[in-house]
This record gives sequence, C-alpha cells and structure tokens, in this order.
Amino acid sequence: MRVFPPGTPVVERKRKPDGAVASFKCDLLAAGDGFALVLFTLAQAGGFHMPVPIPSGTRSYGFFWEDRPYNAYRLVSSTGAILAHRFDAVADVQITIKEVSFRDLVLDWWVLPGDILLEEDRDEFDSLASAGSLSNRDIELVSQATDAIHNSFPAIVDELAALHARYVPLPH
Repeated sequence: MRVFPPGTPVVERKRKPDGAVASFKCDLLAAGDGFALVLFTLAQAGGFHMPVPIPSGTRSYGFFWEDRPYNAYRLVSSTGAILAHRFDAVADVQITIKEVSFRDLVLDWWVLPGDILLEEDRDEFDSLASAGSLSNRDIELVSQATDAIHNSFPAIVDELAALHARYVPLPH
C-alpha cells in the first residue's frame, strides 16, 4: 500500500445508470492492491440529500475496492466526530493514482450513530431493474452488496475505522 502526502490530487468519477457523470476533486491518501482511500472536504453544509445534518467542513473519507460490490464513505465533522457512514452499490471500480472511477448502481445505505441502518433509492433501483436498464450482473452485484451491508455493516464500519486510523494523518 502506498501512502500519499496530503494534497495529492485524485478525481472521484461516478457514472450513473442514465449516463450522467459526476466528478469530485479529492485528495488521495492511500492506494494499492485494488484499494484506495480518498478525502473530500465539504465546503458548504448540505448540497446532497442526507439523513443527518452535515455541517460545512465535514470530511468525507471515501473507501474503494476493485473487488467489492460497494464503496463506503466515513463522514467526520471538523471536530473529529463521526457523523455517519454511507455505502453505495457499485460496479466496475477502477483505481489509479489519478482517478477512482465506478458505476453507481443506485442503491445506497446509511449507518447512523446508534447503528441505525437506512436504505435509500430502492424504488428507483427496482424501477430500473424492471425496465431492463440494469444488467443481470448489475442486479447480482446489488444483491451481493445488500447482503454484505445488511449482514455485516458493524464489522465493515470497524474495518473503516481501522483503515482510517492507519492511513489518515493525525492533525498537528
């Protein structure tokens, strides 16, 4: 695993089922062996639909694996408090030191304080699947992600905490 100095630029590129692409300029913190950890700092509060208040200055640590059907985000306040974790069902994750890209498979999950698990966008996923807009492979990957999150999210959150502690520099 290669650790990168603070401020190393990387782009997170998310491709939606409708073909739209969202790109986010991030800092690359660590990458190697089919894994990457990136940092995105939210300059303004809100901006995205979120089930918990996310103040400006919140740091979103993105965890990406080429061999998993989900990615994860750990949202940390400017004071270091864990606000929430979010998981996305994904496919075709590709990691380089310049870009982390993936196809978004619509379904998301939030883990809120107190181990409250919320699922988002099930209706949209079901509609796309029924319309044939998602492949059988995509549907299978979403099923695998759903099983992993529903059955193992406490262990995955613990893994994220360990990776965060290992690769995120302590503030000076």
